[in-house]
Amino acid sequence: MKKVIGIIIVLLVIAFLGIIGLRIWGVEIVSLQTILKSSATLLILGSSIVILIICYGFYFKNPSKGYDRSVGNRAHPKL
Repeated sequence: MKKVIGIIIVLLVIAFLGIIGLRIWGVEIVSLQTILKSSATLLILGSSIVILIICYGFYFKNPSKGYDRSVGNRAHPKL
């Protein structure tokens, strides 16, 4: 998973540097306003995903579900 995230970050950096290089030469593929709007949208989506994951773990996750508590205090598999 770390490698996939790293590859995505590297590709985004390369794409961003390519856009900056094209802007230096006067070629405009994407405007700055579009980049800012899409970045804000991605930031909102990312933060909402993090909040939903935290809420799921806090409200709906039961870590003791499926374990036999009568076995004792040693590690044991789920039922």
